[in-house]
Amino acid sequence: MRVKEVTDLMDVSARTLHHYDEIGLLAPKETTSSGYRLYSEENIKTLQQILIFKELGLSLKEIKKIIYTPSFNQREALLLRWKMLVEKQRNIDKMITTIDKTIQYMLGKIRMTNEEKFEGLSFSHKTYEQEARRRWEMILSIM
Repeated sequence: MRVKEVTDLMDVSARTLHHYDEIGLLAPKETTSSGYRLYSEENIKTLQQILIFKELGLSLKEIKKIIYTPSFNQREALLLRWKMLVEKQRNIDKMITTIDKTIQYMLGKIRMTNEEKFEGLSFSHKTYEQEARRRWEMILSIM
């Protein structure tokens, strides 16, 4: 895939791809004699991982250390991120229900206990997020 195809697919800029190449985070599989960067399916998988870790708030330097560590398991990383998103979705669903009920309460249509007013409004770090951060911090501390 050429840069334009990757940028359209992944919604990243060409400048971002060039930067990732410059810092050794994501080098294209090859560069043609006319200077076109070509990305492989493996490059696309790596870019997906980079974007997922960026979403977790890790720096590019940290991401590079993690994904190029020999013990890095892409499938395990995706599964952990999936678990985090499912947990986040459940919490959002609870918050939506609480807000809906609160609106009904404010309109005088239902009663709510104090406990019900705060269902789904926990702002502590969640189980899978803690696990992910622990794993990535462990990898980073080794390096």
